[in-house]
Amino acid sequence: SRDQGRQHDPGSGDSDEPTPVTDSAAEKGGLSAILATKLHQPRLHPTTMDRPRLLTFLRSDPAKLVLVVAPPGFGKTTLVAQWREADERPFAWISLDRADNDPMVLWSYIVEAIGRVSSVFRESAESTLRSGADLVGVAVPRILSDLESLDRDIVLVLDDYQWITHLACHESIALFAEHQPSHVQLVLCARVDPPIRLGRLRASGALAEIRLWDLSFTPEEVLDLRLRRDSVAHLQNRTEGWPAGLFLAYLSMRDALDRDGFIHRFGGSDRHVGDYLTEVVLQALDDDLRAFLLDTSVLERMCGPLCDAVTERQDSAELLAGIEGRNLFLIPLDDWGEWYRFHHLFADLLRDHLQRETPERVPDLHRRASRWFAMTEHPDEAISHAIAAGDLDAATALVAKHYNRMLWRGRVLTILRWLEAFPPRAVASDARLSVVKAWVMSFLNRGAEARRALADALDAGFEGSLPDGASSLEASAALIRAGFAWDHVGEMLSAASRAFELEGNPESMWQVTAHVQFGFALYLSGRFGEARPLLERAAELAPLDEQWMNSFGSGALLARIALSSEDLPEAERRARQSVRVVEDHGATDNPQTSYAYTTFGAVLARKGDLVDADRVLTGGLQLQRGLGQPLLLAEALLDLAPVRRALGDSPAALALLEEARTLVEGSRDPGMLRDALGRVSRSLAPRQVNQGGRLSAREIEVLRLLARGLQNREIAAALFVTYNTIHSHIRSIYRKLGTSSRSEAIDRARSEGLL
Repeated sequence: SRDQGRQHDPGSGDSDEPTPVTDSAAEKGGLSAILATKLHQPRLHPTTMDRPRLLTFLRSDPAKLVLVVAPPGFGKTTLVAQWREADERPFAWISLDRADNDPMVLWSYIVEAIGRVSSVFRESAESTLRSGADLVGVAVPRILSDLESLDRDIVLVLDDYQWITHLACHESIALFAEHQPSHVQLVLCARVDPPIRLGRLRASGALAEIRLWDLSFTPEEVLDLRLRRDSVAHLQNRTEGWPAGLFLAYLSMRDALDRDGFIHRFGGSDRHVGDYLTEVVLQALDDDLRAFLLDTSVLERMCGPLCDAVTERQDSAELLAGIEGRNLFLIPLDDWGEWYRFHHLFADLLRDHLQRETPERVPDLHRRASRWFAMTEHPDEAISHAIAAGDLDAATALVAKHYNRMLWRGRVLTILRWLEAFPPRAVASDARLSVVKAWVMSFLNRGAEARRALADALDAGFEGSLPDGASSLEASAALIRAGFAWDHVGEMLSAASRAFELEGNPESMWQVTAHVQFGFALYLSGRFGEARPLLERAAELAPLDEQWMNSFGSGALLARIALSSEDLPEAERRARQSVRVVEDHGATDNPQTSYAYTTFGAVLARKGDLVDADRVLTGGLQLQRGLGQPLLLAEALLDLAPVRRALGDSPAALALLEEARTLVEGSRDPGMLRDALGRVSRSLAPRQVNQGGRLSAREIEVLRLLARGLQNREIAAALFVTYNTIHSHIRSIYRKLGTSSRSEAIDRARSEGLL
């Protein structure tokens, strides 16, 4: 009872880490950054034995979550692959590895795998991921909502889940398991129990579990090997039903004239079964093929060109095809015969032999693999092999060259994993790696660690331009310090001025960033006139180089400056354009884009659209809290407080004001936010309004036009009076409200319900 036309090792049960596909393979798989081999659903070998008792259980249990947990070699992957072939539903399959231990990476694969079933789902879910939204709080609930619209039942398989250890990954999967739609079934295959909440699912009957004792072959199932019952009992006793051991036994004895005699001569304790049987296979190979297998064992996944580079041969593709044909523990990873991996037990044995026989070759093999991956633009694998080779210089150069692109794709944790793979002192003693760590820690809102890493970089020193394009270590340090205000505007301004001096020229790839940073620092210092031309230049250049983060940032700052000069039409134009850039790039839930929304909310408040202003500012403020920048958070709080007061919620307004006060007064140098705090405090303070008598109907009318952003001459034209008359009305308004400026009068009038 064997299925025909299958090509997968039934004893493997686990997949290891993948090698990325080449460009041609990616195109065949319809992918770009996603690695096609990881979404390849394993095929089964013709010799795969059916597991009817387990398949019946799986097909009859409607559990939301299916957990398949057992040590390596118990056939976890094979069982689920058999289930897939026996089930009418489409399976979305992901073979996980260490590189997926990053929430953004993990969910990118989940979306792509399910997206192969529904393109409509993929488009919506990819937009959610691109937004940078908080996974557990925002992104996963949205993806669950998108799944509700699927018009078919599906099964999502996360194979080799033991590679996932990051808490955020587990939290997101737990949320998914608890709230997934009824037409989606989740399957987790792992070597150990995943650290997610299972008690509630188990108690409610929503969890199905298959474990080691379930996967072990019974004597009746072993009978399929066409052995006598006493031989079956002997083999069963030796392997304890271990599927990998049984399969290896089958391969070793398939050419034996006396199968039963082979089984009875077989010796060794059960924990050595795998080693003993693979030894039998390995010793039967000719020297050339054996050398090829040993050399390529350093690879987690392999293709012909990669193996040629590592072994310095020209015929690797043909050799791989021949090895697959001989069923020598080589498992195909795609449908076009390009990528393979070894059975994990066989790979362990090969690596052990390689290390014992020619340990001096191992670093060079890893070095060749690293060069190939670097040349084919796969930095993750290139870095791993460089470190395995002990070539820390090459690994450092790769990290320093590629971190920037990964950073802006949201793979901060991937870069952190690269850094953690180095020896403890290697990062602190190398300026290039310390710069990378400083950027990473800044984006993770770990300011103390970022500053420590930057200090390490300066202590280590570096001559010349850095791999990320910065002209010098000094320039790189200035860019980092200028990019994160933290709580000292003076320090930010000093760093931004120096960064602009070093990188603000047209030849620098950091030119636009240097303009935005310097403009931002000047704005926070209250030097609006000096900031405007820098930001206007940045707004002009950013779209030309597709620097959308700098584009929305410069636009939002220009809107703030326009507000300061009461140019409401310009402020609204810039603010709306800034928000449009964010939305066009699907980044509406990214904390880094919160400034666009708080700025737009401030513009709406100045226009008098209080309900919309409250909605936009509240949303922007929630994002702003995830950014970890106290001064920017204080500014947003000061924007929202007068709006809440004008809407009649004075307690909320005062709470927002006090939170802002704590942030501003706790900062070492809050810049112009100290004055902003004083201005909003005065507008919210309980004091006598209309001290010089009630505002006349004409003064109220003038006040409303002031709030709309009209200039004095425009108000005079609208009311058909002279400029001097309007000037007199405005002086009277200031006197009666106890204010001294247009913005203060408008804020005061709103807080007292006059607008």
